[in-house]
Parts: sequence; structure tokens; C-alpha cells
Amino acid sequence: MPTKKKPKVATKKSKAAKKNPTAVAKKLKAVAKKPKVSKKSKVAAQKRAKPSISNITKNKYLGEDEFLASLEPLKLRKNERYMNKRQKSHFDKILNSWKSLLLIEQDKTAQNLQKSPTNFPDQSDRASQEEEFTLELRTRERERKLLAKIEQSIEELKASDYGYCRSCGIEIGIRRLEARPTATRCIDCKTLEEIKERQNFG
Repeated sequence: MPTKKKPKVATKKSKAAKKNPTAVAKKLKAVAKKPKVSKKSKVAAQKRAKPSISNITKNKYLGEDEFLASLEPLKLRKNERYMNKRQKSHFDKILNSWKSLLLIEQDKTAQNLQKSPTNFPDQSDRASQEEEFTLELRTRERERKLLAKIEQSIEELKASDYGYCRSCGIEIGIRRLEARPTATRCIDCKTLEEIKERQNFG
């Protein structure tokens, strides 16, 4: 007896292909062209996108301590060379972000001084305003000195001198620099300097 051939069952794909073959071909080409993204590359992209400084996005400067506390510490790798490209990039981002925030605060103070009224009928109001301005100007003066140190650190970073003690020439250390990005001396030399200052000036 001759075997009967089973009738071909049309699948959804074949029906769609018969109705609109060009659209199906385009879809298949698009799927083939789409690159597959691995989980590792997704995680790496998220890490790169994650900002290390939270306050820079808000354009708010809440003080030196707050800024330094907002920094995300660099993940150190085993047998990593000191002050390599990755570490330099980390500190370059910190220093430039710090500098930009301080410059914003300087501009805000200048604008406030220009906008605020100078003539007050009440003497107590005038005295309180002058006191506020004095305190703000003192803060900005400290920040101006800090800006000079930051700019000097940026220059040292460009010249590949950043991160080394000016007194003895040894490495200052990544963690110490993260705690004090403008540090120019190692912990031992800084301690000796402070002891000498106390002995000389009391």
C-alpha cells in the first residue's frame, strides 16, 4: 500500500510570509543586525555612567567636608601601578569638579552683593546685613585660597608630579589623597611639620 503523505500545516510564520514577504524579510534582517549585549558589558556601562560625585549634578556646594564625603572611593586593583592613567583620571575628575563648584559659589556671592540693597532705614538691619556679608566674604576668602591649591594640584597632575611628597618624594597614597586631594606631603612629613609648628608658635 502506498503511504499517504501528511498534509503540510502552515505555520504562522509561513502565513505571514505569504501575506507580506518583504515585511518579514526586513524584520529578520533587523534581528540579525542587532548586536547581542552581554551582561558584563551592561554592568561595565552602568559603572561608567555612575557619577563619582553626587553634588556636582545638583550644582550645590555644602562645604569642603560634605564634598569630600560625597566622593566615591576608587576601587584599587592588585599589583596596580601607582598614579596610572585610571588613578590620574579619578583625581582629575575630583579636582575639576571641586574647582567648578567653588567658582559657582564665588559667582553667586558676587551676584548677591550686587543685588542686595545697601540703604536700610533701621541701623540694626544694616548691622545684621553687614555681619552676614563679612561672614560670607571670609568663607569666600578661604575658598579662594583653596582654589589656588586645587589649581596647583591640577598643574602637578598634568606634569605627573601629583601624588608624591614634596619633602621626601615618596608616594602620598590614594586613600590619603581622596581624604585630602590637595595634599602635598605624606602623613609622616605632615606630622613632623605640625610638631615643628607647635614648637615654634605654641
